Amino acid sequence: MCSASSRVQSAHQVFAPLTKNRPVFRITEAVEVIREPRVFYQSLLRGIALAKTRVVLSSLYLGSDEPELASALDQALASNQALGVDILLDCLRGTRADSRGQSSATMLAPLVHKYGSQRVRVSMYHTPALSGVSKRLWPQRYNETFGLQHIKAYVFDDTLIVSGANLSRDYFTNRQDRYIKISSGGLAAYFAGLVRAISGFSFVLGGAKPGGGSSLTMPADIPDPSRDPREFVAVANAAMAEFL
Repeated sequence: MCSASSRVQSAHQVFAPLTKNRPVFRITEAVEVIREPRVFYQSLLRGIALAKTRVVLSSLYLGSDEPELASALDQALASNQALGVDILLDCLRGTRADSRGQSSATMLAPLVHKYGSQRVRVSMYHTPALSGVSKRLWPQRYNETFGLQHIKAYVFDDTLIVSGANLSRDYFTNRQDRYIKISSGGLAAYFAGLVRAISGFSFVLGGAKPGGGSSLTMPADIPDPSRDPREFVAVANAAMAEFL
């Protein structure tokens, strides 16, 4: 049977090489394992309600069957003028409409319209692997196999939840995943910065009134990944290298 010291030494041997070219954070604050989907969901709602300055949500998509989360963001923004919200989703999955014509984009566009892009920024990363003829020919449900934005990180001020769960009803009720809640200002700021860096070369969701659809625009001087994938990759790689 391995002793505690040998387990620590073994873990050090595995992770030490990563510290040579990746940022390292010493976590001395609280680390909590969330064990149930419903607790994860309540943690998200509580984090949004209590946040003073920032809410950062990065996920594959926001489920069109999840109006309560959008409503919680609306209430938090209305009651706290100092609050800013950054949301990063995948463009292909986030714009796929359900049978009612609803998508992540149509659910979030009214928030951008109501509070403005200075307080609510919704970004949608588009893979450069799907471009040109391929994008026109592949059906929407299947084009996501080319690549997706898959970071699942949720920041509320100085609290971070790292997970594998998307923001949809099944992940909040009966689909078990992993969820680690960490209270660390440095780590929370790093993930907020990571989301902001990726958002810098992602499509930006425009505001629209409820039922008014949505629009996507690429930031100035950023190549469209669906039209100029090589140029986009060069710009995105440079941005990530600078951040890291």
